[in-house]
Amino acid sequence: MPKFEWDDQKERSNREKHKVSFKDAADIFNDSQRIQYTSVRNGERRFKAIGKAFQAIIVVIYTTRDLIVRIISARRANKEERRIYLAKKLSDQRNDKK
Repeated sequence: MPKFEWDDQKERSNREKHKVSFKDAADIFNDSQRIQYTSVRNGERRFKAIGKAFQAIIVVIYTTRDLIVRIISARRANKEERRIYLAKKLSDQRNDKK
């Protein structure tokens, strides 16, 4: 599992707004079926991961710096994000049976 870091003030704000701690959100990296997207914002590469953590489907926005994962935001997945994740998981399970 990678090493993690985050801004403590941002983590508190995120926990109050979304009810998801960054410590709990880090568990998404144990989900081998997570989905990841990449984008560039303000010249920095950012990642969006949709996956399972603490028995919920969540979304984590993060960057990487010197092999450290810096969590920017974490929240429960919306309906469309859950649908995408569950559809991929079902597809993966069907492919495993072939």
